[in-house]
Amino acid sequence: MRDDLRLDRHRADEVNDILGDLVEVYLDAHSGDGEFYNESRYRQQLAGHMKVPGWELVTATIDGRLVGYAYGFPLPAGTRWWNGIEEPYPAGFTQEDGRRTFALSELLVRPAWQRRGIARALHDELVGARPESRMTLLARPDNAPAQAAYRSWGWRRVTRLCPAWEDAPLFDVLVRDHQ
Repeated sequence: MRDDLRLDRHRADEVNDILGDLVEVYLDAHSGDGEFYNESRYRQQLAGHMKVPGWELVTATIDGRLVGYAYGFPLPAGTRWWNGIEEPYPAGFTQEDGRRTFALSELLVRPAWQRRGIARALHDELVGARPESRMTLLARPDNAPAQAAYRSWGWRRVTRLCPAWEDAPLFDVLVRDHQ
């Protein structure tokens, strides 16, 4: 890990000035991943997620340049997060109350900065101090580097889920008990 890596936490009301940079990193990280990973859909997703109480962002900068970020939020009662989940899954798995599960929605690092420990630093900074008893995230089954990293960080696969977004891929649903 680089000594000049800076991690900063942000609430939704603090990110208007960097929204364009967040979208740029997203598009860079997903370059070549397909139609689902487009600017319009991502801006809509990000805007919706930022409205969820408890939404939080951690950014990674090096020499003042945004090289990656992670964000997530607690899943509220009645969340649509679990829409499209495949059975079987454990009884009560999708029941939320706003305090049970933290959803790690995005963990992105620009390709030029990947495999340098930045994703792990972002992950640990974002989820490390969360009060929820478990965490969840969605990962593409074909993203072998991400899958291997998540397994090494204590995540386990439960089932799969296909979001209702147009062109959405099928994702593995991963969970981790809060450690």
